[in-house]
Amino acid sequence: MVWAVVLAGTVSPAVGAEAADPTGVAARLDRLTLEISGNVVERRAHLLVNYHRVEGGIEACMRALGKSYQRHPYVDFYRDFTDADLGFGTGYGTVFDSPTDRGRIQVLNEQAATRVWESGLYDYATPPAPGLDGCRERFGNRDYQDPDPPHPAVDRLSGFPELVAIVSRDPGVRDGMRHYPKCMKQRYGYDVPGERTDLLFAPRLDPPPNPGWDQAVAEIAAVHAADADCRRPAYGIAVRIVGEHLDHWEKRHRSELDAIRAAWRQRVSEAARYHN
Repeated sequence: MVWAVVLAGTVSPAVGAEAADPTGVAARLDRLTLEISGNVVERRAHLLVNYHRVEGGIEACMRALGKSYQRHPYVDFYRDFTDADLGFGTGYGTVFDSPTDRGRIQVLNEQAATRVWESGLYDYATPPAPGLDGCRERFGNRDYQDPDPPHPAVDRLSGFPELVAIVSRDPGVRDGMRHYPKCMKQRYGYDVPGERTDLLFAPRLDPPPNPGWDQAVAEIAAVHAADADCRRPAYGIAVRIVGEHLDHWEKRHRSELDAIRAAWRQRVSEAARYHN
């Protein structure tokens, strides 16, 4: 888990008096996140296209060298995801992350990573087959589960860094977060900053159901609940500020958002020719 962070910087201008509806702002952030980072159908299509690009490309490269290559079996990373799991949620470590999410995206990611691990994708022969390293280099030595986004603007807009900067400079938010580390430590026993992902990595080789996994999932939920409680004084202010800037943000980036949507639609079209 990435803890909520307030960045240092120049104090922003005073925000307007009109309060934003937190539920409406959160829903809009979820919608925009799906526009930027892709919904389930689009992400599955993107991964499938990359699988054939990388695994098929390595296979063709090895064939040209007179060598054989056995493709890794395809694992659909997003098989168990829904669009509701891919919204803004709590995956960005911001003050305005959802206070009701309990780390479900982390659990889903680890479950999917377990399936990828068990597929043998990371079982590298030593030494590698002659010519294989050179063929892998053609694809940046990256496996098919690590695709580039379909459009460069995805990385620029993902997580709303401009809005994070505005929120993090606000004196009300900064004051609300001042006691966050103390709250996490004294009320719940967590050190901030601190990474909690080790709680799920440990049982990866012994996937669910098992007591270790269940304990880790419960701990992830507890950490998120503690974070939401300690972040609450700043959350309402942060969401209001985001709501007041969101129209301008979306208008300013509309051409990029449209280009991103076109790129995702193209991936879905490309994936239609494959049948895994």
